[in-house]
Amino acid sequence: MNLDKLMAWVVAVVLLYATTGNLDQLQKWIWKAQAKAIYDSRSSTWGSPRFFSHESSHVKVKSK
Repeated sequence: MNLDKLMAWVVAVVLLYATTGNLDQLQKWIWKAQAKAIYDSRSSTWGSPRFFSHESSHVKVKSK
């Protein structure tokens, strides 16, 4: 992948938003895109309370 062309495009977009005074809007858009990418890339058991089986999640202690 040619990153030189990509970086030139990114710089152009940032300069465009900077000249119009909308850098905060661009930053919010970037944060939303990052959050969506993280959300879409999670596994099906990520954050699930039943990640481990019921028996293995509790430690059984013998009382004397």
